[in-house]
Amino acid sequence: MSSFSSYQFNKNRSKIYLFGIVKGLVSEAERLEKEIKKLTFDVGGLPISKEEKKGLKEFMERKDIETDVEPSTPEKIYAEKLKRFGQVTLPPPSYTFFMNHCLENEIEIEALDMDEEHYTMAYCEHVTGLQWIGQALREKGLGRKKIEANDPVEFANKWDRVINKLKGFQELEARREKVMAKNIDRLSERGDMVVLVEEERIKGVRKHLKKL
Repeated sequence: MSSFSSYQFNKNRSKIYLFGIVKGLVSEAERLEKEIKKLTFDVGGLPISKEEKKGLKEFMERKDIETDVEPSTPEKIYAEKLKRFGQVTLPPPSYTFFMNHCLENEIEIEALDMDEEHYTMAYCEHVTGLQWIGQALREKGLGRKKIEANDPVEFANKWDRVINKLKGFQELEARREKVMAKNIDRLSERGDMVVLVEEERIKGVRKHLKKL
């Protein structure tokens, strides 16, 4: 199994550690645990919205309930195909582990992605009606789509190219990368950071972060 995509930056006199994560794999939490044991940091960053962060925290605090997040059809297909590399669960185990680690060690944990309002605005700006229809039609054939990959990182990147083939969706993901990079840069003023980023987004986030 391949190693993390990981990068280190120095911003605002702080160190920023970026770790690429394949969402859903239980083994990713185990790998992350080994990595962050070596580090001390002041702020943790997750590639989710503030609403998702709130929901994740509530889910973790109430382990007696099931998550009310119903995966979309593409997410279900993604999870099914990813199972060839190990156990897959929702919410992503790497996210729950990292949030728990930060809470237990009194480390700030912040959401890096757009909130729901800004995501909706960005979606409407980049994705046309025709592209939305085209995406819906494409999703019907995802279950039959074969994705050859030697490891979960390769799979995640190939899946991303399939699911975001249309230009509007590529622009939307690029917008997410830019927003996350700006938030990382802003939060690094508080001290050293450990940041989780989806493997398929980490190169874009890294590119934007280097420009800031």
